[in-house]
Formats: sequence, structure tokens, C-alpha cells
Amino acid sequence: LNFVAGAKMTEIDINGRHSGTIWLRKTQPRASDGLTAKITHVQPGITPQGKHIRFVRLAFNHYGNSFIAGDQLGDIYLFNLTNNRFNLIQRTGLACTALAFNIKRPTEILVALADYTVRCYDTELHEQVACLKGHEASIKSLSLHPSGRLLLAVSSRDSVLWDLDCFARKRTLNGGEDVGVQDVFFLPLTNTILTIFKDDTIHGWETDTLEYKYQVGVIGESTQHFRSFATTQDGRLLVAGGRTRLLHLWTMETRKLLRVIQLPAKVRSVKQLLFLPNNFDGGTSEVLGVLAQDGILRFINVHSCKLLFQVGSHDQMLSYAQASSTGTNVAAVSEKGELLLYSISAIASELQQPPAPLLRVVKEMGEGSSNKRKGSKPQTPRKVTPAGHKSAAPFRNSSRSSTIMLQKGRTSPTHDTIMGVALDMERLKGIVKGFGEYPHKYRCFIWRFLLQLPDNHTAYSSLLDKGTHPSYANLHEVYPIKSRKLLRVLQRALSALAHWAPVFGETAYLPELVFPFIKLFQNNQLATFEILATVLMNWCGQWFEYFPNPPLNVLAMVENLLAYHDAELLEHFVGHSVTTQIYAWPLLQTLFSEVLTRDEWLRLWDNIFSNHPGYFLLAVASYLTCSRHCLLHCASMEDFEFFFHHQNAVHIGGVIAEAYRMMETTPTDLNPVHQLQPLVPLSKGASYPIFNKYPNFIVDYQVQERERIRQEESEYLRQRQSALELERMTEQRRHEEEAWYRQQQLLVDAEQQRREMIGVEERKLLEQRKRLQAMKRELRIKELKMLDGARQRFMQHHQQVKEVELKRLDDEIKRKVLLREEETKMALDDADIKAVELDAQKALLEQELLRKHEEALQLIRTNVVAHGQQEDIERGLLERALEEGGVEDKAGLLNAQSRLGHAQLRQANLQMQQEIAALQQLNDLEREMNNDNLLQRSQAIAVKQKQISALAEGLKDQEKTLLRERGKLLASTRTDQVTDDDRRLGKISQLGQARIGLDTTTSTDTTKSNAVPNISSDEPASADLSVSSWVKRRETLDRQEAELLSRVRSLRQRVIQQSSLHSSGDVSSRNTSHSTEPRSSVVTHTTNHNT
Repeated sequence: LNFVAGAKMTEIDINGRHSGTIWLRKTQPRASDGLTAKITHVQPGITPQGKHIRFVRLAFNHYGNSFIAGDQLGDIYLFNLTNNRFNLIQRTGLACTALAFNIKRPTEILVALADYTVRCYDTELHEQVACLKGHEASIKSLSLHPSGRLLLAVSSRDSVLWDLDCFARKRTLNGGEDVGVQDVFFLPLTNTILTIFKDDTIHGWETDTLEYKYQVGVIGESTQHFRSFATTQDGRLLVAGGRTRLLHLWTMETRKLLRVIQLPAKVRSVKQLLFLPNNFDGGTSEVLGVLAQDGILRFINVHSCKLLFQVGSHDQMLSYAQASSTGTNVAAVSEKGELLLYSISAIASELQQPPAPLLRVVKEMGEGSSNKRKGSKPQTPRKVTPAGHKSAAPFRNSSRSSTIMLQKGRTSPTHDTIMGVALDMERLKGIVKGFGEYPHKYRCFIWRFLLQLPDNHTAYSSLLDKGTHPSYANLHEVYPIKSRKLLRVLQRALSALAHWAPVFGETAYLPELVFPFIKLFQNNQLATFEILATVLMNWCGQWFEYFPNPPLNVLAMVENLLAYHDAELLEHFVGHSVTTQIYAWPLLQTLFSEVLTRDEWLRLWDNIFSNHPGYFLLAVASYLTCSRHCLLHCASMEDFEFFFHHQNAVHIGGVIAEAYRMMETTPTDLNPVHQLQPLVPLSKGASYPIFNKYPNFIVDYQVQERERIRQEESEYLRQRQSALELERMTEQRRHEEEAWYRQQQLLVDAEQQRREMIGVEERKLLEQRKRLQAMKRELRIKELKMLDGARQRFMQHHQQVKEVELKRLDDEIKRKVLLREEETKMALDDADIKAVELDAQKALLEQELLRKHEEALQLIRTNVVAHGQQEDIERGLLERALEEGGVEDKAGLLNAQSRLGHAQLRQANLQMQQEIAALQQLNDLEREMNNDNLLQRSQAIAVKQKQISALAEGLKDQEKTLLRERGKLLASTRTDQVTDDDRRLGKISQLGQARIGLDTTTSTDTTKSNAVPNISSDEPASADLSVSSWVKRRETLDRQEAELLSRVRSLRQRVIQQSSLHSSGDVSSRNTSHSTEPRSSVVTHTTNHNT
């Protein structure tokens, strides 16, 4: 299979295959012309391209889903569009000229071949059903009656009407001598046969009686040379076309010309016409397909005369086309012999587009317009006359007259002539004696003439209407035949004989007797029955006198003939106890069909039918005498029986000649010709003669016995059926119980299996859970590692922050120390200056004190900027008080220098008391701060311990006891160390703050004492004591600062060591870090606060 990619169309090459698929995938019709598939047939040949086999004809079935196609070699293919399959039906070896489906039996197809025959094939069994012979020329068309019972096979010389029920010729229709028949077909949905003669006249005939009915409206004097015709499915319209580009359209309701359609100028002649079915245009067949000489199939609307679309092209010219009954597909044969399948739905989509402009001329013709033409004359209706007789009313216009010649049940020869030679008995006897047989072509006709068959259709139909005789209902079991069609014909003939004479229903050997004639005349069942009836009445009439025993009287005649002509052979039979029932009766009851071939049997019966019925017995005796040498060598009964039931090497010509010699030389008293009656043909009329040459009581008794046996058998069969039904029900119940138990066992096994599967799944699930738990543990460990890494990074960051903070504190301490040293130096300088000034000049003392007071105020203002407006007001009041005090001291110093030493001593004592009070206050403040810090740290430690215990309990199931105890030990140890460090850092911070506060208090007290000297003016003081106490206090403070700095440095080193120890710890140390981290944060917070 090759696919055309651009057009989405399938191209298939059968290539001699018997079957295959049409489409390998879903295809879409080509948008340009709706082409769906292209089918070719190429066989391997001498050339690489192979041999191209041309398709010539095709036909759709009644349903439109399948079509058959035949090629020039006679291969018939069936294409099923629904099942997407093609199959080879038959290889006939002859070119196909016409095809059709059997309407009544859809599985049968009718094929017209080049040997002038029509053959019927079964598409399912792929075998031939019947062969219809008798045409004198090639068949060009096949037309079936709407009922499917009749077939019209049309050739250029004659048209034969066939009965498809029995495949027999019913009528032969011939044209007149002066004019021939162009086409003959059945008009749909009617019982009319339309005949179109070569003079363009159209006539209608009754199908059953072939009586003339009407003539379709005449056209005029001009000759159109019609060659193709088409009718709608309802038979209302008839269109004809020929060698011109005019189409004539008639309405069959009034049988008058409706219109004349002129085709485009490109069309010169019409090759084929076809109507698209009603499904295409909504119930009315308005679309007509016209295949012209240019190979293009044009579809036009017969009412609007518009060209709708066309199929084919000059590159792909069409020669034949058919449309499906559903109107969905059109199949065509191209000039190259290819099968083309078009989709009507795809082509119909182009109807929405405006058609190309075409010149169309419509000629309207009324009923009287054609009669008003000059010189036209009405024609005389055609009459039907029997063949061989002249018509009583010849036609006036011989140039335009036509006739149909009928023959009732005959072939091409007439009833009493063959090729113009009259038939009589003497002449036929001379022919058969001279040539030994009749011509094969005319044998059937001669036999019917010799037997004078009446052709009683009515009587035979009445016998057939009775149906199958009960005696032959099971014929296929008693007498099996491979061909179903032949078996059906045999059963029908035997049933008709049994209905005609009851004795034939009881005759066991009747199928063997009848079968040769059935095989010979299977296509003409009426002739077969009448020949058999004639043979049974005349040649076998004496056989049933001793029924059901063999005919002893007839066998005695054969024995007498054998005793007269060959006594030695008879003695040999008698010596071996071989009776006539062994050597004569098998030949009689089979009519020589077992011992002779087909041609020999036909030659023998040509002579038997041409002579007296007694010649049959002479032939039996002649066969025995001609086989005497072989029979004389037979010694056993089995040899004799085998000889008379099988074909033997006997020359049939000698047997016939010996029979003629015996007929002439046998005495009158022994000659069967003189003892038996001559031929009595069947009587003509509505019934056949009565056959009662048999013992009625025996036959009736056998019939009654058969009926009784049949009833008993039916009763037995009924009881047997009941028993079988009961047994079947019992067996079914047993099977159901067994099935139920098996099902229950299966359910139990399935339940056990499911339990095992569930257990396996649970174990797998448990393992998966373990793996999942391990994965979770690993993920948790990874998460903890990540958290630990993040915590370490945070600790590093925190450490860096602490280091920065400590560095800042160091810088601040250094700055404070430098500032304090500077202040101390300045204080010492001021004291020296004061001492010098006191010694040198008392007046400068007041100014120096005032300067120191202002410096102290400036220092207090700088350090306590955050105090509010109240402190500024108090400081202002204090400054004014000091200024006033300074003025008084200055006045007192100028007036009483003697009191200066006492004032200085009182001032020094006062400063010492103030320092002691400040130290006490500093100790109390330090004690309170320590107590507050201890309380806060104890509370924080309690909270952290609760958190640590909660975490320890959560990790109790996952961690080992050793690690937990080790973690607790490390946590408690680390907590004690951190607590000591925190306490120490807090104490250092508090000492630093106290030192700063002490300096501020001292400066303030000093300022106050300097500002109010009259408070201690009552106690004596000296300048040297004041200076020495100041120096001692400064040394103490310096020593405390040095200790504080050393402790800060040691504390920093311990913090660095602890951070490095935390970074290298294991999982337990991490758990411990959870408990120590809050304490570190508390320490850090406390340190920051203290700082």
C-alpha cells in the first residue's frame, strides 16, 4: 500500500493477492475531486514494471457498503468498505462483461463472461452456484427485477429472461428483422420491462405475460442514436443519451417528454448515464451523472440544468462508473484500468461554491409539439408474437418498427426444427445410429422432443408448493452431496416425485436413480422433473408391481434374454449362486450411472430415449454379454458385487450395437420391445397423470408404518430430548455445584493468597517504613548537621560580635582610663597650683576654686546630658549658690587669712567622710545589684533547665543512655562554668559602673565642697593631709582598674576557648549546647546590660 502524502488518498496494488485491507489508516478524500482510493492490479512479469491487469466492470450491492469488480482476466474481487477488506471471489479465466448483485440473496453475485454465459457465485463459500447458458452474443448488461426473482441478460442479438429461483430460462426476447434492440431493463418499483430499439423508440411490456403496455412519447423525425439510459430509484424519470450532446428526459407518470438538456460544447457524445440516489439530494433524484467521450463524469441537476461538479480529468479519463445505493460513494474504472473510489460527501461540499459558467440550452417539448412536426406520423404499437410465426398485423413503418420474439421455455432452436431442419423420430434414430449420440449442444432439446415434455409449469409449481416431503427431510444424511445447491435441487425433485406418487417416497434407491438427471439439468428443474416422471412411467413402470421387493418380472425378462443370447454366462451365474438381483438389478436401479462415465451414460441414454422402452432391458443384457470374459473369471460373490457397482473397461459403442442386434434377433416372446408398452408421454394440462402401478396396500402400510415410526421416533426424540434436557439440567446443576465449590475453593485460596500477599505487603511496608525511618533519621541528622552548622555560624558570628563588643569595651576602657589619667593629672596640677597660689597669693585661691568649680560643672554637664530640665535648673541654682558662696569666701579670705588653715582642714575631713559614705553606698549598691542579678540568673536557669529536661525527654527513645548521661554531665559542667563566668562578668561590669559613678559622685561632692566651704569651717584642716588622701585614693583606684583589666582579659580568653570547644563537640555536646545556649544568651544579655 502506498499513500499519497499530500492528498491523504490511498493507493493499493492487489498484486495477485487473495485478500487484504483497503486502507491501512484513516484516509481523507482529496479536496479537489473527492478521490478516496485508487486500486490497481499489477502482476509480476518480464519487465520490472510488471504486467498491468485492467479492471473492466464493477457493481455496488443493495446496501451500498460493498462492490465487486472484474478485470480482463476474469478475476472477481469483492471490496467491503465497511470492514475495510477485499477478497478474491473467483478466477474465471474469461473477461468480465457485466456484473450485478443478487437482490434476493445478497451473498450471491451474477457475472457475465466473454463465453456468452452468466454465472452465479457465492461470495462466502467462493464457489459457483449456477451457470446460465444460451446467449448468442456477448452480454453487455444485467438487469434484476425489484423482487429479485428475475434477471434480464441483454446481448446485441437477444435478451434472455431468467428465473433466479431455479436458475432456468423463462423467456427469450429477440428484436425484429428490420430493427434491433438497443437495451432492455426493468423499470424500478414497477412490473414493467422497458425496451429501447435502435430506431430510438421506447416501449413498455408486462413482465409476467409480456403483453404490450405503452410507448414512451416520441421524439421526432431526427435520430438521436441513443446508447445509454438511466432511471431514478422510484422509476418516475427516464433519461436517454447517445451520439449527440442532448439528453432527453421523460416523466414515466405521463410517459411524455419533460425536457431536453443540452450539454456543454466539450461533450460530443454520451457513454453512460447514472442517477445519484435520493439520499444525496433530500429525497428526489435530481442529480444525474453524465460520462462523456472525454472521460469526465459530470453531475448536473436535471431540473435547474446546472453543472454541480465533475469527476475525472483528461489525465485520468473514466470509462465506466457506478454509484452506491446510499449516495455516499461513486466507483469508476479509468481508461488505464484502475479502480477509483470517490466520496460524494466530499464532492458535495463544493456545491456551496458558485459553479463555473457553462452554456446550457434547455429545450421544452410538449405533448403535441412533436406531433406537429412536418411529416411525422403516429407509430403503431409493437406486438408480441411467438418465435417462428409471422405477426398478424405487420408494422406500417418498417424503418422504425421493432418487435420482441418470445419462446416459451425453449432455447434458441424452435420446438420442431434445429437450424432450420424439421425433427422427426426416424431422422433422429438415423442420427443416433449413425453417430452413436446426439450433438451435445442440442441433446437437451432433442430429449425433450423425444419424450414430448408438456412443460406444465402450473402442475410443477403446485407440487413445489407442498414443500419438502417428510421422506426426504434428512436427505443430506442419507445421500450427502458436497454442493448445497445440487443437494437442494435433488431434494426438491425427490419431494415433487413423492408428492406426485406416494410410492416414490418409499423407494430407497430413488436418489441414485434421479441424481444423474439432476446433475445434467440442474438449471432447469421443470425439465428435470418431467424427464424423471416420463422415465419412471415408461422405463420403470413395471418395477413397482412387487414393491418393496425387486421387480421379478423385469428381472425375469433380463434372465430370459441372457439365457437366449449367452447361456454359458447364465450357467456361470447359476453355478455361483448369482441371481438377477446381483447382476441385473444394480444396473437397473442406478440406470447404469455407477458403471458408466458421464459421456458413456449420455450416449447410452441417447439411444434408450430414441427407441422403445424395452431397449433398456436389452441394454442390460448387452452389457452383461459384452463383459462376459471378465465375469467368467469372477468366482466370489464379492467380485460380482464389486463389478456391478463400479466402472469397468467396457466399450459403450459395442454395448449399444449389441443391444440393437439383440433387439433384432430376439424372438417375439422374449423380446421386451414386444412385451412392454410403447412410450406414453406426460399429458399436457393443469396436472400430471396418475401413477398407481404399485401395490397400494403395501405402500399405504409402509406410509402408515413410516408415519407410526415417525410419530414414535418423534415421541422417542421428545422423550429423549426431555431426558437429555433433564440430564443436561442435572449435569448443569452438578457443574454449577462443582463450579460453586470450585469458586468457593478459589475464593478461599484467593483469600489465603490475599492474606499472604497482605502479609508480604505489610512486611514490605514495614521494611519501607524502616527505610523511611532511616531516611528520616538521616534527614534529621542532616538537618541537625545543617542546624549545627547554622548554629556554629551563628556562634561564630556571635563570637565575632562579642569580640567586636569586647574590643569596643577595651577601647572604651582605654579611653576612660586615658580620660581619668588626664583628669587626675589635671587635678594634681590644679592641687599644685592651688598650693602655690595659697602660699603666694590668697586672692588667686578663690579664682582657682571658682575655675575648678566651673570645670566640675562643665564635666557634670557633659556626662549627664540625658538628665532633664530639672537637673539643669538645679545645676543653675547650684552654680549661683556657688558663685555667691565664692564671693563670700573671697571676702572672708581677704579679711581673715588666719582662718584659712582651719577651713582647709575641715574641708579635707569633710571630703574623707564623703568618700567613706560614697564607698559604703557603692558597696550597698553592688550588694543589691548582685542579689538582683543572682535572682534573675536563677530564674533564667530554671526556665532553661525546664527546656533542657523537655528536650531530653523527647530524645530519650532515640539516643542511648550513655550519651544522655554524658550530655547531662557535660551540660551541668558547662552550665556551672558559664554561670561562674557570667557572675564574674556581671561583677566586673558592676564594678566598672560603680567606678564611673564614684568618679562622678566624687567630682560632684568635690564641686559642692568647693562651692560651700563654710560647712566645714568649724573643723581644722591642712593642705598636706588633703593632698595625701587624694593621692592614696587615686592609687587605690588605679590598682582596682588594673585588676579589672586583667580579669576582663582572662574572661575573654575563656570565652574563646569555650567557643572552640563547642565547634568540635559531638551529638551529645550539641544537645548540651541546646541547654547552655540560653545561659550564654543570658550571660551576653547581662554583660551587655552591665556594659
